[in-house]
Amino acid sequence: MDLFSKRHRLVVGMLLLFVPLLTGAKGKGCQGPGDGGPGDGGSAGGEPGDCRPTGCSGQICADAGDEVVTTCEWREEYACFDKFGVCERGASGECGWRETPELEACLGGGEPAPCVVGGCSGQLCVEADNDLATTCEWREEYACYQEHGVCERGASGECGWRETPELKACLGGGEPAPCVVTGCSGQVCADADDEVVTTCEWREEYACYAEHGVCERGASGECGWRETPELEACLGGGEAAPCVVTGCSGQICASEDVATDCQWLEEYACYDKHGVCERGASGECGWRATPELEACVEAATGD
Repeated sequence: MDLFSKRHRLVVGMLLLFVPLLTGAKGKGCQGPGDGGPGDGGSAGGEPGDCRPTGCSGQICADAGDEVVTTCEWREEYACFDKFGVCERGASGECGWRETPELEACLGGGEPAPCVVGGCSGQLCVEADNDLATTCEWREEYACYQEHGVCERGASGECGWRETPELKACLGGGEPAPCVVTGCSGQVCADADDEVVTTCEWREEYACYAEHGVCERGASGECGWRETPELEACLGGGEAAPCVVTGCSGQICASEDVATDCQWLEEYACYDKHGVCERGASGECGWRATPELEACVEAATGD
């Protein structure tokens, strides 16, 4: 009996010694390496514990030992964490979701949503999630967007219509409308969409426009008749009348006869001998400044 009691007490004592080790107890005197004491590898001062999804909807990535309390309000983006989320401890030592392209795109921080054609008449290019209401008043230019419009996100990040030459022209901001001959007598060159009202009084010069006129848009952007030599001549503003030698002594070169006194000067003979009466670059009539004429005048006047 005594022997059994001694053996019994020995077994019980050994069990008492091993229980803390088996159960992981961390009371005083029961700590050991790896059980939270100095230099352990647990969550207290060594390697941190695991990260895990938490929160009512699994939208939080936190330490496994943290108690996180959230509301249970559901949001669409929470599904992204379940589908693409990687809960891990980052370089900062904090738990969080790994920033993968898939997760960012799902949350709206990756590729933006596409641009879509909106508005009652399809005249708007807006974000896919932009619920924009417009009136249903129809305008002719709305057809341009249907025919030539490219709805896209520009360099600014905003949705809008691509400014193509075709769209600009259709809207009236590209190639202008052609110029047309109009007026009761065909004497006016104007924009095709201009309403021109004139009298029907006939003038001879109107025939010049029909025969020589070229109706076009000039460098100024305005429609008008091209200033051709043929048209100017027909209208009387083309080739100028020839210059004539005039004056009592034939000493004047002008565009018309000029009356002068008849006093004779020696240099007047120079104009008769060496003079060339012509219209100069200025458009005025005068004597051509030849060396022969200049020398003759200098000799006659003694200058």
